[in-house]
Amino acid sequence: MRDFSWSYLSPSPGIGGEIKFDADSFLVEEIMLDGTVLEKGKGVQREGKEGKFSHFVVEKKDWTTAAAVKEISKRLYVGQSRFDYAGTKDKTAVSVQLMSVFDIPPEKMIGVRAKDISILGAWGAAEKVKMGDLLGNRFTIGWRGSAEGENAEAEESVNSIHLELGGRFPNYFGPQRFGSTRHNTHIIGEMMVARQFEEAAMEFLCATEGERNPQSVEARKALSEHMDFARALNEFPKHLRPERTMLTWLAKSANDFIGAFRQLPRPTLLMFVHAFQSYLFNEMVSERIKEGEMAPEEGEYFCAERAGFPVIEEKGDNWLCGRIVGYETKPNPREQGILDRHGISPRDFKIKSIPEISSKGAYRTLFAPYVNFSFSENKFRFSLPSGSYATSLLREFMDAKT
Repeated sequence: MRDFSWSYLSPSPGIGGEIKFDADSFLVEEIMLDGTVLEKGKGVQREGKEGKFSHFVVEKKDWTTAAAVKEISKRLYVGQSRFDYAGTKDKTAVSVQLMSVFDIPPEKMIGVRAKDISILGAWGAAEKVKMGDLLGNRFTIGWRGSAEGENAEAEESVNSIHLELGGRFPNYFGPQRFGSTRHNTHIIGEMMVARQFEEAAMEFLCATEGERNPQSVEARKALSEHMDFARALNEFPKHLRPERTMLTWLAKSANDFIGAFRQLPRPTLLMFVHAFQSYLFNEMVSERIKEGEMAPEEGEYFCAERAGFPVIEEKGDNWLCGRIVGYETKPNPREQGILDRHGISPRDFKIKSIPEISSKGAYRTLFAPYVNFSFSENKFRFSLPSGSYATSLLREFMDAKT
């Protein structure tokens, strides 16, 4: 189930080539709720408020959000649990984003120094930054063709596809949602939802498809053959920390796969379940596009927009909101058909053996807008609403669509 060949909205073949060939070719700058763009290299000054929190703006290169928080916390000699952020960003990028920290004054945050991490501004606040506390993201993404002469034709093709899309694209979860290399996060999630915890654990520990590290491939293959968790603990490389955490548990409790999973942080476990829900959502959107069926179906509604971006919480007449299925969902016929194909029901998302990862479901727009779009000098520039993936837009412009 690593098939990500979702339906396209535009009929014209894309320009091919590649993006994200290094961190400097992918710039993402957060757009705050008031519309302010947190720009690369530009200091941020805001009027502070009384409170125990500091909000601060981080510019980083080649750091995931989680790794940057870990590094900053280490420099300040405080725990990572004090930090929160509005959104997560990929490693291979330059990104500028809003964060908060508890009980550290703004002036101390300004003084933080680390390789390829800069603090562009900090101010006092009464509340922490919450996930989703941003309007959207502005992207500048470098592109290069795979053959000589492609660049001259690319601009014309991109402009043609841009007209076909009409400022919107399928709001698919991007491939990074399903794992950065092995692309099996959703597979593990489906197994967990189906209560196949042993199978889920072995998929997580042993699957090698897409694995790039030769030592990791060897260790995973060996475990699948000898099934000796204590031995595997000596064979798995140190950088596979989540896997080693599970192996430590299984080495002493060989059949307690639920207990092994519960050694992992809750965000990691939720990532598996949410990835499976995302896969189901993508299936639904792809099916709708293929059928040309865009009318609202049972349980769906239109939402409002703010500054050109959808506001899920407010009903209106702009963007069609479909469902991310969870245990509170009463499925319509289309959703039921997709669930039946996977052999699950909404109640399966209430996971009693690991209740902290139960998921009630949510809403997401089937399509998303992209604004301030341009393509020139081999660079894509555009802004997207929070939660939408640049890779899902760029596939419309780059994929062959055969």
